Amino acid sequence: MKVINEKYVADDISVNKLDRLVNNIGADNFIFFNNDEIPLGGMGSIKALHITTRCKGYTLPRVLIDNGSALNVLPLSKLNRLPVDGSHMKTCQNIVRAFDGTERKVMGRIEILLLIGPNTYDVDFLVIDIKPSYNCLLGRPWIHSAGAVPSSLHQKLKLVIEGRLVTINVEENIIASVTSDTPYIGTDDKAIECSFRSLEFVNATFIVEGNKIPIPKISKTTKMGLQLTVEKGALPGRGLGRCLQGRIEVPMLKEKRDCFDLGFKLDAKQKKKELEKK
Repeated sequence: MKVINEKYVADDISVNKLDRLVNNIGADNFIFFNNDEIPLGGMGSIKALHITTRCKGYTLPRVLIDNGSALNVLPLSKLNRLPVDGSHMKTCQNIVRAFDGTERKVMGRIEILLLIGPNTYDVDFLVIDIKPSYNCLLGRPWIHSAGAVPSSLHQKLKLVIEGRLVTINVEENIIASVTSDTPYIGTDDKAIECSFRSLEFVNATFIVEGNKIPIPKISKTTKMGLQLTVEKGALPGRGLGRCLQGRIEVPMLKEKRDCFDLGFKLDAKQKKKELEKK
């Protein structure tokens, strides 16, 4: 009754449309998806969630929304086609890994303004030289910062902007045609559909191709010292010596500031000279 009194509601409105109207007004409390929002064949579909965005007048379709990815990723080939100054790209030495174990070095990171729905977001992208099936990937960093809730089952992305519920449908539902005067960035049709998804950082050691992978090991000198120590009857927590009477604390080294050899004793004249230097 509150909704009907505050908003104009047509007399012949259906129950489903009235539900959606109530959802828009009460969006500041929760976001949810209805079963009637599932597209035809959605329960058996394995489609990923792709939306269309805009970047400085360019239409950027095939934007993958992947909450399994810990990164926002922009392929280098797409960056070169966007009206963005690549000189602002910051250096980044990280290595990322896809869910299939594929690894790539990050070329840099750059912030790009993307128009997503009615709102513009400053997205921090990692630039990688890859050829995926998407134009760019929005992972958990953007999803969480925008407070968005994606659903690949419903093929929708929902978020609350200024107290109003905004629903972004999958790109096929909103793009019917592209005029010739509209800058449009396509995707690589030959790319594998599931390539380079669910990316995350990985700590790795750089190894030149053809070199052997180094394996951490104890040096021969350390092995000899440990072997002799054990053979002499040393026990954990006991000191060295014939009766295990030696010290067990780590010796503290004293700071030495002068340039004399170890064990050298100063005479009175040299002591006076050192004091004057200090």
